[in-house]
Formats: sequence, C-alpha cells, structure tokens
Amino acid sequence: MRRRVFVKNLLFTVGAAIGFRFCERVAAGQGSFDLVIENARVADGTGKPLYPADVGIRHGRIDRIGSLHQAPATKRIDARGLVLAPGFIDVHTHLEEQIKRVNRRLAADNFVQQGVTTVITGNCGTSAPDIAAFLQKLQRLRLGVNIATLVGHNTVRQAALGLGPRQPTRGQLRTMEARVESGLAAGAVGFSTGLGYRPGVFAPESEVASLVRVAARHGAVYVTHLRDEGAGEMAALEEAIRTAQQAGAPKLHISHFKVVGRSQWGTAALRLARLRKAEEGQRMRTTVDVYPYTALSSTLDYLIPEEALRALRGPPAQKRENFERALEATLSKLRRDGWEDYSHVRLAFSKGHKDWIGRSIPEIVGGLRGTSRPSARDQAAWILQNYAPGDIQMIAAAMSESDLQQVLSAPDVVFGSDSSVHYRGVGRPHPRGSGTFPRIFAEYVRKQKLLTLEEAVRRATGLAAEIFDLPERGLIREGYWADLVLFDPASIQDRASFEDPWQPPEGIPFVIENGELVVRNGKLTGLLPGQVVRRSRNLAAGRAP
Repeated sequence: MRRRVFVKNLLFTVGAAIGFRFCERVAAGQGSFDLVIENARVADGTGKPLYPADVGIRHGRIDRIGSLHQAPATKRIDARGLVLAPGFIDVHTHLEEQIKRVNRRLAADNFVQQGVTTVITGNCGTSAPDIAAFLQKLQRLRLGVNIATLVGHNTVRQAALGLGPRQPTRGQLRTMEARVESGLAAGAVGFSTGLGYRPGVFAPESEVASLVRVAARHGAVYVTHLRDEGAGEMAALEEAIRTAQQAGAPKLHISHFKVVGRSQWGTAALRLARLRKAEEGQRMRTTVDVYPYTALSSTLDYLIPEEALRALRGPPAQKRENFERALEATLSKLRRDGWEDYSHVRLAFSKGHKDWIGRSIPEIVGGLRGTSRPSARDQAAWILQNYAPGDIQMIAAAMSESDLQQVLSAPDVVFGSDSSVHYRGVGRPHPRGSGTFPRIFAEYVRKQKLLTLEEAVRRATGLAAEIFDLPERGLIREGYWADLVLFDPASIQDRASFEDPWQPPEGIPFVIENGELVVRNGKLTGLLPGQVVRRSRNLAAGRAP
C-alpha cells in the first residue's frame, strides 16, 4: 500500500514539473461537475479586472463560479498561471462554400487552436441562398466550431438578377426583400453587403436601403464591406452611413476596417472620427472589425473598380473598346491608390495554375511575356483577363502599421480573421486564418501595450456577442454555454507566417466548446461539439445538450 501511494505521489510530482494540468477521474454522485477549472485568473468578457475563481461545468454550460476545490468532478484542470476567458468569437469568416461541400463533418482546426469557439459566416454579401436549409444542414453535421450566419446581399441579388448590372423591378425588389426576411426569421444574425464585388457593385443605394430596412425591422445589424477601401473610402463610408440612417438600422458594422493604398495612409483617424460622428443625434450604433495585419486577402476582382466591370459588360460588338475602357479605369484606380504597379500583390490560390501561387503579379506577367519588368498596363490587362473565373485569391501588402494601430485603439472594435477553414498544402492562404487572435494578445497586448488584456478579451468575446446578438455566449457567467479558452498571457504567440500560414499558435493549452475539451494540453482532441447559433431575438441556439 505504501509503495502504491509513493508511486502515485511520484507521478503527480513529475506531471506537475512538466506542466501537466489535466486529470480525469470517475466522480460519484449527482452533484458532481463534468469539469472543474481550478485556480484560474478570470477575464469574464465584460472588461472588468481579472479575478481569481474556479469554474464548474455541467451539461455543456457554466454551472458555478466560485471556490470549487472540494467539489466532486469527473475532470479537473489546474489553471494556475493561466487566464480563463470566454471562447473567442471570430465575427468575420467565409465558410458557406466549404459547408456546401461537406455532408458529415466540418473540422475547423485553424480556428479552434486559436481559442475561437464561435464564427460568423455570410460576410461581404455572400451567404447560403436558403438560410433555413443551411442552418438545418449545420444541425446535421458534426461541427468544429459554433456557427452563425448573416444573410448576404450579393447572394440575394444574384438569385433575382444574375451577376450583371441590371436594376430590379419593383417585383424583383420585393422578392429580394422576402429572401432577406425569411433568412432573418430563420435565425440569421444580420444582413451583409459586399459592394466592391459583383453583383453588389452594381446595386444603387436605394436598393440596399430597402433591404437594410428589412433587417432594421428585426433589430438586426447591418454589416458592410464598403464599396471602396482605398482612395474612394470616405465616399463609400458616407454611403454606408446614409444607407443605414435611411433604413433606420439600429447598428451599422463595417467589415475589416482598413486604409488601403499609399496615397491614403495616415487617414485612419479621420475615417474613424466620421464613423463616430454618425452616431450623434441618431439611434444607431457604429462598430467595426479588424484583423491585426497590414496585408489584405481577397479575390482578384477586388482590384477592379465598378466602372471597369461595367465597361466589360458593354455591347459585344465593341469588345475591344470595352476592354480598353476597363483597362484605363483599372489603371486609374491603381494610381489613385498610390501604386506604380502590382508588385505589392501575390497570389494565394489559383485553381488552374498552381505554379502562380506565392508569386507576385509582375513575376507572373513577366514570365508569360518573357520580360523581367512588365508594364503596369500589361499587369492590369492580365488581371482583367483572369478575374472572371473567380478561382484566384490574392494577398496585397496594402496597409500601414500606424493606421492599423489607430483602428485597434478605437472603441467598439472587434476582431475577425476574414478567413475560411484552412487545409495544409492547399494554396498559400493569409496567416490571419491561424494567427489573428493570438497575434492580438502577443503583439498588441503584451508587446505594444496598445490594449489591456481585459479589454482585448472583451472585444474578442462579450462585445462581439453583443453586436451580433449571440445568445448566452461571450461571457463567463452562470447559465451561459461553456465556451472557454485558457491561455498563458506570457507565452501566447502566433506562429503562422506568409511562408507557412498553417502553423498553429503557442500558449493556448486548453479550449472548451459547449463543455467539451477540444484542445487539451495544446493538442486537438478530435471532438466536434459545435452548435448552430441563431440570433437571440429569434430562436434559441443549437442542439440540446
């Protein structure tokens, strides 16, 4: 017996020495917890100072917060030295196409390893066409994260009018309004536009305002990718404000707020001030999301202005003239944004030309034309010739660090990776898909001290849930779903880079989703307990525990 006790004590000592914090045992009695987290420093998502506490989880929810050292539990985590926060909420993702292609399961490792437990898809105007059917499908899948969706304007418009510059009849507009209405009634968390992309780029303000008005009747947020994020952004921002005000929107949210182009650098504070001024005398709240990088990623048509897209749709008999007008408009945008050519743009994915991945546009065009210095005109022509299939993704080093810091410092800013589920070896995606949330805490909390830890947690959790009306998530509160992340504030660090964007972060040893351990001692457990999340003013969230 003494020998058994000695071996048990020795194993415990060795486990503690190597940082082993997780233990599992059978606990008797109906009063036992499924999991108890002990000795945590709690950042509860409200922004208030860290406080010490234990947290008991039962049936997927936070059952008790207090001193639980003597409470029976099936599993225990000693969180000494770690911060316990609500699971991070990524407010800007693009998962709808991936969900369309799966029938049984959707793992989301690149999100989960960051501490993300809930994502919002349907951004930039693109969503599933039938929200009710989409949410029903999600309920049948095994999910790596909780998923909420917006209703996308581009998807609604394409179903009614196609991809071209047609304007809706009154009947077609009513059909579009009905699609938005049904999506929100099914549980979508808001309405999104992507006015820099087809077909939303062709939509007049009056059309958008009519659809935002539907969302406003539900009290839902209007989320917009502005019509221009470069030299024309102030005008695009004014349009977004006018549209929201005309529609009576309670909340206007700007997606991936940024200042694109050398000619525009240094104007972030001015743009943010205009957004804050929009709240004066209005019953409208304005918020933005941001990712902590100075490079953006999008499809190739992001580089093409509206006037060029319209020119390309001109009379077929004037094909050459149409292309020349589009070319001049594209080059004009390039110059307005302060660039000499497209050297700042590299390809992240190409379905038909894998040899283009990782190369800049001048490198690709130069290789095709047999020259090391292709002209900006030749580069723009290549863009116009290759954007149409929609199978090319690019990364552009287009923003400045000082503007990024201005945005991160502003109030009512939340975080979104603007990413999808990443699979190692597929293209070369932006590192934000694996590094957004740990980078916030490593670079802008610990290193630069731009945000306090508590404030960064609030933005990543409670504030995000508040903006998008996510029920019983985003806070460490009794009765809320047990979406939790334990991280070491001294060692949390993003490792994903532009060369290796799949590298998981460090310093996040435990992630809990709906009461289940999805990351344990820094390793994925393979569990997929994600739920469907519907807006709190509609239906309750997800599957029953």
